[in-house]
Amino acid sequence: MTSGLLEGRRALVTGAAQGIGLAVARAFAAEGASVVLVDREGETLAAAAAGLERDAPGRIAHRVLDVTDEAGTDAAFAAAADRFGPVDVAVANAGVLVLKPVVDMGLAEWRRAIDVNLTGAFLTSRAFARQAIGAGVTDGRLILTSSLFGVRGGRDNGAYSASKFGMIGLAQSMAAELGPAGILVNCVCPGQVESAMLDSLFESRAIDRGTTAAALKSIFVERIPVGRLGPTAEIADAYVYLASRLGRYVTGQSIVVDGGWQVG
Repeated sequence: MTSGLLEGRRALVTGAAQGIGLAVARAFAAEGASVVLVDREGETLAAAAAGLERDAPGRIAHRVLDVTDEAGTDAAFAAAADRFGPVDVAVANAGVLVLKPVVDMGLAEWRRAIDVNLTGAFLTSRAFARQAIGAGVTDGRLILTSSLFGVRGGRDNGAYSASKFGMIGLAQSMAAELGPAGILVNCVCPGQVESAMLDSLFESRAIDRGTTAAALKSIFVERIPVGRLGPTAEIADAYVYLASRLGRYVTGQSIVVDGGWQVG
């Protein structure tokens, strides 16, 4: 049951064709927002947007975009404003997972993680801030998807962690800069989330270790105090909180949503 927490809001969510991004877009729409879904995977994106449109007719749009494209990112916000009005909630969620020991990592792999995760978040954040300030938005929200590995490192996570740590620094700096304009900036740091990406990781590591994906997953879940991986819908609740009036005095923060993984 929803309560209209985002009624009248105009949101843009990157990386919204699937996973956390799609869950956030769905939750925002359910709470009354108009939402522009952005992703580089055009076919998957169109299907996702069509699914949301059935439940929120007239309040869903989508645009194909590579978030490392500076001009394209600016154009996406301009198109969103033309459709619904100036964006007042932006979610920089697009990202890639690069897992490899630093000593084995090539420069191209490093750059891919930094370019998509960190530079993409920067371009999205800057485009939003410029539009919001120019349009006189005084109750804006900018939310970046960092990670549990944005607050701690981990084996094989050099590039990914570096990009996600960087997003937290970016968010804290922009919170200081944009607060006087009435724009709040925060990060959500998901832990281990139910996803096709994680299932694929279990499968590949199971082969390397001579076991099964199910066995690895079971060991993995045992460390989480709540005893399960995080459903994307439950991760999305944190974004709704930050985007709504409930989070109106929260800025410069990194909220870890991990079912207790860090303390397990």
